[in-house]
Amino acid sequence: MEILGKILILGGFGIIIISQLIGTLLVFKASVIKGFLSLVVPGYFLFALKREGLYIPIIGFWVLGVLCVAFGTIAMS
Repeated sequence: MEILGKILILGGFGIIIISQLIGTLLVFKASVIKGFLSLVVPGYFLFALKREGLYIPIIGFWVLGVLCVAFGTIAMS
């Protein structure tokens, strides 16, 4: 069970990082100004994703990563 927990935790963090990078690149692709604002203004990243219609897919993968981390933590306890 410990190996499964470690795999879930590391995989979850990987999914979280990849989803945030993809979301950031998609916001920069839509507009450089929106991309810069998403790096400077807290919360603008989510607002920009929602405006571009990319909120559900990106945040869906992010939530999947968080769930993997949570289940991995439970499996290791």
